[in-house]
Amino acid sequence: MSGAAAPGLARRAPVWGVLALAFVLLGWGEMRASDPYTSAAFVVRYFWTELQVTGLLVVATAWLWSGRSMGLRWPQAAPLRQVAPLLLLVLAAVAARIWVSTQVNPASTPDAATSWLLLRTTLLVGLNEEWLFRGLALAAFCHWWGWARGWKAALLAFACVHLLNLIGGVPPWAAAFQFVNTFLMGSVFLLAAVSTRSLLWPMLAHAIYDWAVIDSARHVQAGAPTTGTAALAVLALVLGLCSLWMLWHLPEQTPYPD
Repeated sequence: MSGAAAPGLARRAPVWGVLALAFVLLGWGEMRASDPYTSAAFVVRYFWTELQVTGLLVVATAWLWSGRSMGLRWPQAAPLRQVAPLLLLVLAAVAARIWVSTQVNPASTPDAATSWLLLRTTLLVGLNEEWLFRGLALAAFCHWWGWARGWKAALLAFACVHLLNLIGGVPPWAAAFQFVNTFLMGSVFLLAAVSTRSLLWPMLAHAIYDWAVIDSARHVQAGAPTTGTAALAVLALVLGLCSLWMLWHLPEQTPYPD
């Protein structure tokens, strides 16, 4: 189906090797962390692990594959209904972050400098996870197994990488919830990626969403109510289900055709 679009991805060993090495780097970063996974300090220090993964992806893509075949190109126009879940998710995340910041006593407002350090990390998280799972994994799996099985396998791989948070001390029940949640959330990013034939908007949206969620949690710990973050979590799940339904009904295709 997609041999002409991504000939370099026909070789399975390099694809599995890069995915496995990325998993090892991310897991090793969690093992070396001295802070709890749920803390802002963990996210700030995890920047260096994400930077290593970025280096791996840059070298591997330049050496082995075409970036265009993995969605590293300018977006195309897409039907509004297919990018609406992504737009709504970002707008809701930013709105929730703004709202919780107004609910904290000025005397206990979290440090603004940490917000920028969190954003520094989430920018790389958005870049890396989209490149790995909506880029490399999606393009390769669809090349090998066809569209119907490929996009589901890419979402499953994205959900599985979050099970590494067990290493960081996340309880099994919370890891199971993260698995389901990231599978659904990944469908929002995947739908936008294949609709625009590009990773640009999913990368940016992923980074902003993660930053808003993590920084909102800091404000909740400082005394803000959980209303905004709870509403965002519910909306994210609804948008994920809607995106999953739309993906299920998309016709057979190559994600990033040349």
